[in-house]
Amino acid sequence: MKVFIFIFLFFSFSVVANVQTFTQSELQVIYDKLNISTFRSSLMPKRTKDKMYLSQMGFSKPSYFKDGFLIDNKDWVYTFTVIEKKDKNRDGTTDYIICFSDKSKAGTYSSVQPMLISPLGVDGQYIALSFTVDGC
Repeated sequence: MKVFIFIFLFFSFSVVANVQTFTQSELQVIYDKLNISTFRSSLMPKRTKDKMYLSQMGFSKPSYFKDGFLIDNKDWVYTFTVIEKKDKNRDGTTDYIICFSDKSKAGTYSSVQPMLISPLGVDGQYIALSFTVDGC
């Protein structure tokens, strides 16, 4: 009986997590090319015809961490955390599952949403796709 329990516990705890690492270059491309008009957020009213990427919004430079980046400005904090990188929708293009946090510093607005982004837009822009993804 002890042998059976040992074997059961061994196999139960030997599941290896899918740990992915992301380079700052990958995260920088997402920051530079993520089209903010393709997902709902407090960023929507800030966009114009000439300002549709995070990098064009005039925010302070992002702070990068292991699997994402944070933009902290006077009124808002935006956090983009990459949960997974894979061809989620099986179209032959690598997608990113992102956890996006959108929080007001002054008010009570706070939103967290998972989204699937893919470099399918014009000039390699990342766009949010309407796919249900797990995360956050």
